Amino acid sequence: MNAPFYKFGAFGDEVSLIVAFVIGIAFGFVLERAGFGSARKLAAQFYFRDMSVFKVMFTAIVTAMVGLYFLGRVGFIDLSLIYLTPTYLIPQIVGGLILGVGFVVGGYCPGTSVVSAGTGRIDGMVYLAGVVVGLIGYAEIYPLIADWTHSTALGQITLPGFFGLPHGLVVAGVIVMAVVGFVAAELAERRFGGVAPVKGSLVDRPWRMTPVRGLMVGLFVLGLIALFAGNPYQGSHAVLDTKQLAMMVGGKQDHVTVDDLADRIIRGENSFLILDLRDGDSYQRYHIPTAMNLPLAQWESGLIPRNETILLYSDGGIHAAQAWFLMKAQGYPSVYLLHGGLDAWIDEILYPSRSAEMTPEAANAFARRVEVSRFFGGSPRTGSEGTQGEPRELAPPVMPDMGEAPAIAPKRKRREGC
Repeated sequence: MNAPFYKFGAFGDEVSLIVAFVIGIAFGFVLERAGFGSARKLAAQFYFRDMSVFKVMFTAIVTAMVGLYFLGRVGFIDLSLIYLTPTYLIPQIVGGLILGVGFVVGGYCPGTSVVSAGTGRIDGMVYLAGVVVGLIGYAEIYPLIADWTHSTALGQITLPGFFGLPHGLVVAGVIVMAVVGFVAAELAERRFGGVAPVKGSLVDRPWRMTPVRGLMVGLFVLGLIALFAGNPYQGSHAVLDTKQLAMMVGGKQDHVTVDDLADRIIRGENSFLILDLRDGDSYQRYHIPTAMNLPLAQWESGLIPRNETILLYSDGGIHAAQAWFLMKAQGYPSVYLLHGGLDAWIDEILYPSRSAEMTPEAANAFARRVEVSRFFGGSPRTGSEGTQGEPRELAPPVMPDMGEAPAIAPKRKRREGC
């Protein structure tokens, strides 16, 4: 089993929340034990008296970068499935400056303020209260600045991709930067904080091999290897396991029913990135709510992030099946088909038909379908209307109010498959 485990389906949403909670508790514990719950210790870095925060953060950056690079290079982890925060250059620069000013004035960043408040420090509680008030204020003014916050968009970028540099060169460069930063931090602590060098540290004399210096040498060696190791990202093509694909198709593990999709939309779930593969005119005439338009003829490799869980549909199923196979060939791990396509959505969700004779169970099921149909702007067909064909011309799509979902959709079993 390769990583990242969540994106490859090793566990679901509920387990991911538990894992995140446990990691968060452990992270807070480590921060407190390192003294980062104290505003005095945190603020001391701005006076170059105690550079512990700087050294810890740089250690985390280098550890994560080197680890991910080599794990990706040996194929244990698929880096293309790791989420990258989109870059909005100017808004994020301004936000960073505001955060920095708050850090200097209050002595905490948001994470360390939670640690401080959790240990009963009053200044940490006050700072955390200020964070909450600031979030509420930002939410109130956000409609006025929404366009600005999405300005100067650069997308999901990396240093190698943006500057056209080899990945290994960036890894080696950051390692050198970290070592220089550590030496400078220790010299600053000696100069401004009066801190004597720790025995065996990078600036301690005489020079001899110590665990810290051995770690630095090891990092240099890894940086040199990275210079020649190549791209850590997996290629755009995957080796297809035809037997596994056949089992998925035969067992309908790659299918999502229209009822399941309707229930998810009504509940406000965003489990899928829904792609409408029809042409733009057809999409404008009618599309399933929340779906994005991506005509199959305009498909390009890398256009859709590989860390998304994708649901495909077209009028029937042929184009969606073609796109499904294409995406599987390009290594997309989580791709599904809407069973029956838009035709099934129209027949079963928008315009469900009631037969002349129904069992009580079927009548109850149809009553539920009536509510679903009306929620999506459809019109159930009953009596003699049920024998008529589906409408040839559909009205423009009616986007339902997701805040008024009817309590008609039972909790369904989560989809199976990888």
